[in-house]
Amino acid sequence: MKTKKLYKILVDGKSCHGGDLVWSLPKGKKPGAWHTIEGDLKICSRGIHLTTEPFNWYKWGCTAYEAEAKDITSWEDDKCVVRSARLLKKVTHPKWWTDCEGWVATLKNIAWLKPDGKPKKEWKVFETRDAARAAAGAAAWDAAGDAAGAAAWDAAWDAARAAAGAAAWDAAWDAALYARSEFVCKDLKIEARHRTHIRARMEVWQKGYGLYCDVNGVLYVYEKV
Repeated sequence: MKTKKLYKILVDGKSCHGGDLVWSLPKGKKPGAWHTIEGDLKICSRGIHLTTEPFNWYKWGCTAYEAEAKDITSWEDDKCVVRSARLLKKVTHPKWWTDCEGWVATLKNIAWLKPDGKPKKEWKVFETRDAARAAAGAAAWDAAGDAAGAAAWDAAWDAARAAAGAAAWDAAWDAALYARSEFVCKDLKIEARHRTHIRARMEVWQKGYGLYCDVNGVLYVYEKV
């Protein structure tokens, strides 16, 4: 039976999912040093944790490493707890992740809620977010669950919060949705009309307006909160 490859996700050389271990990093073809935890081990509580599905554990600014383990004591879904482990080599990020990183870096350049004065004719434009909400009715959204979407969400939230206040939630949702469509799910057969709609939503923010929701495909846009 072929052994599955194991991986560890670190941020700044440290564990980033509940632990704070500073890892010995591989140098060239030389693996890092072994790390060992003594005593009782318990998954999600105590021990060194590795995964077979690194993308499930991606964080913004993370580095992925292939790892080697000794004494795997238990499994839970795609992760295991082990007594000893070392890092073998750095794993290159997939293109969809690096593309997302590049795009997220541009979010800080958006003029949040500073309209360019050129709204698109197909929008319904309101002076305030409250006015857009009153016209459209309540809308509820699901948060993005993938790593790249979550990263875009966080970046948009941070970038928009100071300038846009309550609009940050709206902006974060559309940034995450765009990241999922353009990068994470780029190769999936998603109907062109759906991708076009997602791009149109993001364009609202890029033009300095805020987007509250859409009603039957019509975007309800506001100029200020």
